[in-house]
Amino acid sequence: IFMNAIIQQLKRARLAKKLKQAELGVKLGLPQSHISKIEQGGSNPRLSTVTDMARLLDQELVLVPRSMLPAIRAMLSGEETQKPKWQIDEEEGG
Repeated sequence: IFMNAIIQQLKRARLAKKLKQAELGVKLGLPQSHISKIEQGGSNPRLSTVTDMARLLDQELVLVPRSMLPAIRAMLSGEETQKPKWQIDEEEGG
């Protein structure tokens, strides 16, 4: 499931760059049909292929500790996972 999410993110990055599957395939040394199978989930690409795809699309794969995932996802989505337990005192007589 996680690899599929990565592949879909890479597909969105490819589309945002207006890069065709065939063009990406040329840069990777792969046929367009293989790029299509990867994006459709019909092929289980090697990690090196996914890494190369990411780098060509100005993306980076990063491994993080599992315990940090909620915080990282919140940062990426712009949401807060929880409110801080402290807050700045408001100035009196403002």
